[in-house]
Amino acid sequence: MNRKIIDPAERIRSAALSLFIRNGISGTTTKEIASEAGVSEGSIYNHYESKSDLALKLFMSSMEMFREVLYERSLGVETPAGKLTAVIEEFFDFAQKEPEVYSYIMIGHYTELGKIPGTLKRPMDVFSGIIKSGIESGEFEDMPDKLGAAYAIGMLTRAILFHKSGLLKFPYNQIVKETVKSSLKVLGAGAKK
Repeated sequence: MNRKIIDPAERIRSAALSLFIRNGISGTTTKEIASEAGVSEGSIYNHYESKSDLALKLFMSSMEMFREVLYERSLGVETPAGKLTAVIEEFFDFAQKEPEVYSYIMIGHYTELGKIPGTLKRPMDVFSGIIKSGIESGEFEDMPDKLGAAYAIGMLTRAILFHKSGLLKFPYNQIVKETVKSSLKVLGAGAKK
């Protein structure tokens, strides 16, 4: 934990993020978070109703950060296939540049995803929007856009996991390139022409 962070709320978030990744949400206590953050345990309750509230808000802000990065990467790209390629590349980049946030998003999928409001935009929405656009333009085959997004994201997350665990011993750029190619193939890019 970086004690140089002055804002107590940010120190709490940083400590919670590290501990949730290391020990899991249920395996982390507010006492441990406070100790790691260098604040009193009561200080946590000045910012969050409970550990569950902290975990959910941390998950929601992490998801929003990730979604925004993906969305921004898609801007200025003309075709759905080009947008999808850019977003897949950014997904891989984000996992490398923000490993703690990415890890927490992956962990939080099991406990926090079902708790977030349906109105909150998710990273999956960036994918499904691009895929829907590609279906409407005839660039991708007709399928439920959220299913297409699930296929692409599933490939991405597994490729990242297998790479990090050493099961894929290919150069990272090759993994990214093959994942882009496979995602476009699953979506039938160019097949309808």
